[in-house]
Amino acid sequence: MKKLLCSAFLAPLLTFLLPSASAADGTALAQEVAKANGSENWGNVHTIDFAFVVEKEGKQVAKAEHHWDVAAGTDEVKWKGKEVKIDLANPGTSEDEKAGYARWVNDSYWLLAPLKLQDKGVTTEAEGTKEMNGRKCDVLKLSFAQVGLTPSDQYRLYVDPQSKLVTYWDYLPKGEKGMSGTWEDYQKSGGITLATDHKMDNGIRIRIEGLKVTAN
Repeated sequence: MKKLLCSAFLAPLLTFLLPSASAADGTALAQEVAKANGSENWGNVHTIDFAFVVEKEGKQVAKAEHHWDVAAGTDEVKWKGKEVKIDLANPGTSEDEKAGYARWVNDSYWLLAPLKLQDKGVTTEAEGTKEMNGRKCDVLKLSFAQVGLTPSDQYRLYVDPQSKLVTYWDYLPKGEKGMSGTWEDYQKSGGITLATDHKMDNGIRIRIEGLKVTAN
């Protein structure tokens, strides 16, 4: 569970930047995926409310609620009886502040990963096609250059060639096989299209509840 809840690695603030030259092989597909998820509308987003819920064997084992003020660069997170407001540019040094920031890093990455493909420091590599669950998908591998909390981790995304939405991914901690899971039950809010259900091959299920994106 620790690996699951600490696997993501957002930069402090979402910024949709052009990929580096080393990412050229996957640039076109990365751009298509980001666009399918509403990247052109990201600049209008003001706040995002959501709960990150972890289930095992049909029972809830963890929940964190977020009120992310994208414009202000803050996140109010509630989990395990705690409530902390984090300045995402300067998260603070107390144990609760560090834990709250780590929650935001992890949970918001599960929410927004397809919109992060063009961030500075992200390398995307097109790996051809592969059949997943009976349908052919385009494959995009992600690696990172000193980005976020666990930069040695990698991901492999399986993209529907028609919708350009991620349907499945592999999490590769330190580049090695970790776990895989679905990206499904996409919902549109505030001009952004986001997956709200992930069924993992280790029996864990991650759901996004109460998703609400407000935009200017």
